[in-house]
Amino acid sequence: MSVRKNFSMPEKVAEDLEYLAKKLDMKQSQVIQELIEEKISEYEIKRKLEAAEKISGMFTGMFPEHVNIQWIKANSDN
Repeated sequence: MSVRKNFSMPEKVAEDLEYLAKKLDMKQSQVIQELIEEKISEYEIKRKLEAAEKISGMFTGMFPEHVNIQWIKANSDN
């Protein structure tokens, strides 16, 4: 589904949009759409990285330094 939007922009920006559309052989609306999608993707990556950084230190200190997967396997009751 498409939604029609009307935008006001400075003349220079409108000229730049027209130039980009011609260079990319795309409609102006396609240029805008791709740029928005690209920017959203950048923000989503940044948001996910920030969330990962918040939890990265949560488990520090939960296990003694000598405890790792090999130690757990060697000391399990299998």
